[in-house]
Amino acid sequence: MPSPLERLRELLGEPACWGWARPSLWEAAEEHLGTALPPDYKAFLDLYGPGAFEGFLWIDRPVDGSPEELERLWPTSGPGSHLEHPERRPFPIHPDPGGLILWGGAEDGMGFYYFLPEEPDPADWRIVIQDEDDNWEEAPGPFTDFLLDLARGTSLVDHFRGYRPGPTVRYHPSPPSP
Repeated sequence: MPSPLERLRELLGEPACWGWARPSLWEAAEEHLGTALPPDYKAFLDLYGPGAFEGFLWIDRPVDGSPEELERLWPTSGPGSHLEHPERRPFPIHPDPGGLILWGGAEDGMGFYYFLPEEPDPADWRIVIQDEDDNWEEAPGPFTDFLLDLARGTSLVDHFRGYRPGPTVRYHPSPPSP
C-alpha cells in the first residue's frame, strides 16, 4: 500500500524542481528548535520545497540554515508576532515547553498551522490550526495524512468544511530567494 507521501505525489505530480533534500538544513533546524521534526514533513519539503498547497496554504522550511533564517521561521525569543493575545491561546507556543511549532499558514496571513508536539515520536504529532477569527482546532496527523485529506476534500476539520479541491490539486514552489 502506498504511503501518504506517495499518494500525495500521485495527486500533485512530479515536483517542479529537484534537489531540495539537504540533511544539514534539517539538522540545523532541529538543533535550533531543540527537538526532531516529523519525518514526513521533512520528506515532503525535501521533495517539493517551500511553497503553496492548493493556492491557500503556504508551507515553509529552511533553505540556507542560517541562524537568522531559523530565528525567522521559529523564533526562540518569544512567540511569533502573529500571536498578539497570549491570554486567548489554548496551547503554549514554542519555545515554551511542549509549545506548538509553526509549519505553515494561510497565504493571506490570516491563519496558521502548527505541530502539536505532545507525543514522544514526531511522526505521531497532531496538527493545530488557528484561523483568521482566532479560533483554534486540532486535526489528526501526521502531516502528509493532513495534506492528503485536504487534497481529496475529505478533511473532517471544521476549518475546511467549505473547501472543495478542484479537479487537479497543485503545489506551487516558492521562487528561490536572491
